[in-house]
Amino acid sequence: MTRLTNRWSGTVCLVGMLILLLAGTLVGQQPAEKQTRQVTALELAQQIEQGLVNAIDQAEKSVVAIARVRKETAAGRKVAGVPDPLKSLAPIGKQEGLRLERLDPTSPEFVPNQYFTGVVIDREGMIVTTYHTLGDPEKNDYYVWVRRKPYKVIAVERAEKVMAGDPWTDLAVLRIKAQDLKPIQLGDAEKLKKGMIVIGLGNPYAIARDGEVSASWGIVANLRRQAAPRPRTLPNQTVRETLHHFGTLIQTDAKLNLGTSGGALINLRGEMVGLLTSQAALYGYEKSAGYAIPVDAMFRRTLKTLKAGKKVQVGFLGVAPEDLSMEWRGQGHVGARIEHVVPGTPAARAGLVGGDIITHVNQQAVENRSELFRELGQLPVKAQVALQVQRGTTLQRPGRQVTLRAILSKKYVESYRPAYAQQPEVVWRGLQVDYSTALPPEVFQQHGHKMDSSGCIAIVAVETGSPSWNAGLRPGEFINHVGPKRVTTPEEFWDVVSQQTGQVRVQLTVGQGDKAYRDVAAP
Repeated sequence: MTRLTNRWSGTVCLVGMLILLLAGTLVGQQPAEKQTRQVTALELAQQIEQGLVNAIDQAEKSVVAIARVRKETAAGRKVAGVPDPLKSLAPIGKQEGLRLERLDPTSPEFVPNQYFTGVVIDREGMIVTTYHTLGDPEKNDYYVWVRRKPYKVIAVERAEKVMAGDPWTDLAVLRIKAQDLKPIQLGDAEKLKKGMIVIGLGNPYAIARDGEVSASWGIVANLRRQAAPRPRTLPNQTVRETLHHFGTLIQTDAKLNLGTSGGALINLRGEMVGLLTSQAALYGYEKSAGYAIPVDAMFRRTLKTLKAGKKVQVGFLGVAPEDLSMEWRGQGHVGARIEHVVPGTPAARAGLVGGDIITHVNQQAVENRSELFRELGQLPVKAQVALQVQRGTTLQRPGRQVTLRAILSKKYVESYRPAYAQQPEVVWRGLQVDYSTALPPEVFQQHGHKMDSSGCIAIVAVETGSPSWNAGLRPGEFINHVGPKRVTTPEEFWDVVSQQTGQVRVQLTVGQGDKAYRDVAAP
């Protein structure tokens, strides 16, 4: 009761403060001859109330409830070795002797164990949600409720399917077989300021599992906040596996319980300015703060890629930065100091050297290594980047300003869950290639010394028994030429080999930069 009383008191105080502020503003803005009748506190409260009602009415038809249920085998049993998510729901089912009848997930009485929210982004059934809530699409079915109407998302060969999911941005898109849905209107999170009123629409604790979403409201408490770090479960002991661990999130004091992940954070115009994530609740921060992924240029670009069923490619520079020491920061220095430049990467080709301090990325100031990773991590592969650098800086002298330009390569994104997409990887004669910088760190560290400084591509997979395998090509090797033509990106490689019909010679970089050749026969 105390907790509810405190929360209600806080809401009343917020409304009261808004009324007082608006009253003063409205009275002050009216001409003297029109100030004879002041707007009453009740009328102002009703205006605020109507604004909230209008915003919710504008957006709620675009927000849906989603449940995740383990797939069943052909025999009707759950996947071997996977716990039954409906086990805890046994009391809800009907007893027939000693046999328990399971509820149909589309039944109004069904309460899922895994539940979250999604937002409609086009009229043909595309829905965006958070990647971490979907789990593994190969092991799960998904039930979507849109205004009390259920849909089932089950398999790739049907119209209903998971289009793509990306762990770096924590975004995923699935599609239901529906038409004439109402897509959400996207706003611009870059225009948000602290104190702006926002509304959260979601499915907390599966309360809104029929698609009639629940609303909460508050203000923008902060911007560019970092997601809570994960336990050190990855091979390189990283705790920052998403872009949002480097400070991108909108913080709001609107109540975001478990299940609201994937919902919409909207402004008073009913536009979505953020995609809710209650990930913080998993780490014990549910009571203190709510977060949302901002709807910005990165968000829009990622949505376009995921809707097309493609994997997201993240830009990579190739530096090992470190934060400036307290002594340096006390002298007024800001930026990320380059400890090491990886050979053969865009950073090396751009002329960066150890000791350089990067202060701006595309005119956006960066004060530390996290902000550097954030700015670079929002850029796509092949993006042209202008880097403002302080070179030769010491505590006694500032050094000189240098502007360097780089074209980003591809980042290897380490995650305990992989990216997935409907569009398959391109394969040529059993060979799959990628940017050399997209190799896993342990492979890159083992073979990276072989990379050609002028640029090359990496072999990431070879089908056993294929022409490429029989030619002796193996994963972890680097291709720099196809015939006489230089190839430095996968796109250049595919462009060249697509024009070849007979035997094709590829040139590799091996050892300490030595050359080797492989002849790949026609299939």
